Amino acid sequence: MSDSFSIRPLRPSDAPAYRDLRLEALQSSPEAFGSSYEEEAPLSLETIAARTPTSGPNAIFGAFAADVLIGMAGFAVYERLKTRHKGVMWGVFVKPEWRKQRVGQALVRQVIDHASRHVIMLEAAVGLTNESARRTYHGLGFKPYGIERKAIRVSDVFHDEELLYLDLPQPKGA
Repeated sequence: MSDSFSIRPLRPSDAPAYRDLRLEALQSSPEAFGSSYEEEAPLSLETIAARTPTSGPNAIFGAFAADVLIGMAGFAVYERLKTRHKGVMWGVFVKPEWRKQRVGQALVRQVIDHASRHVIMLEAAVGLTNESARRTYHGLGFKPYGIERKAIRVSDVFHDEELLYLDLPQPKGA
């Protein structure tokens, strides 16, 4: 395995690879996502492709080793008028064999860079027991502002999440 990877926004044509990686993430780390494997497995490739942003500030970034999708991270701006100054990072996942190679950090940096052109605050949530992800987020400047108890329920087990924010400079033209 090479340490070389690149990051770019996903396109609708990436739907098959994105669907596979997303389902792997939901199956292997169900406590890390608000959605579930059972909800997303039946979705068609057309539905997945249609959900891939192609314009505007929202984006899903993919990390690729050669042509293989090895990681992902999403960004969305809040839609309501009074909260459009904020965005959220969501769906961060890196294939296990690529962890500890700074792929996750590079994806989060990409989201931060992209978000800084659109919003003045970036929010995220991370499982309280996910020490590696928490270290990455804290190391990139995210600050905790609370704990959401019982944020995720997988079967009959509840998982708490740390709520995080990152202040960003005022985007040009905002």
